Amino acid sequence: MPASKPSPELTAKVSKWNTEKGYGWLQCGDRDVFLHVRDYHGKGSEPQVGETVRFTLGEDSQGRPCAQNAVSLGGKGLRWPARNQLVLIGLLILPVLALHHLHFSLLEIGLYGICISLVTYNVYASDKRRAQAEARRIPEIYLHALEMIGGWPGAWMAQRRLRHKSSKLSYQIKFWLIIIIHQFVALDSMIEWRLVKSLVGAN
Repeated sequence: MPASKPSPELTAKVSKWNTEKGYGWLQCGDRDVFLHVRDYHGKGSEPQVGETVRFTLGEDSQGRPCAQNAVSLGGKGLRWPARNQLVLIGLLILPVLALHHLHFSLLEIGLYGICISLVTYNVYASDKRRAQAEARRIPEIYLHALEMIGGWPGAWMAQRRLRHKSSKLSYQIKFWLIIIIHQFVALDSMIEWRLVKSLVGAN
């Protein structure tokens, strides 16, 4: 009996993706092809809508077409929207100016910010993988602690690129409170702590 021919490799874009359930659909010609996160290999922990992937066509247990060995080819889904970049830059202006005002060197500020943000981003990615594998999660207090000590820019990027913790309201309230605290402290340090002194004096 002759051996079956290997399935040809196809290319398609991600048309729909459900982060919570870990699966979505590829637009392949005039039909939709199912893709599960466990069959995806890319720069992020999951594909993004608009991203192009290369895959082989297979079938699931019910005989439906599904993508296997999907590899990211980049594309729209992996680019970071300009508006997110502008918002992050805007949020960084006050803290950077404040640290410089306190006589920290820009090199020290940059190195620390990059390092703590990379650590925070990777912890987010690890927690995302654990969630998808239904494994033990990283406690949220650890994520918030990293954000508080300066890793919030990395958390900002992780939430938008990995789509993790970005839709949980209780988490977002605490996350934005941390950012507001950083902005408040940065501003107050540049005006000789007048806001804190006024609050203390009012009490």
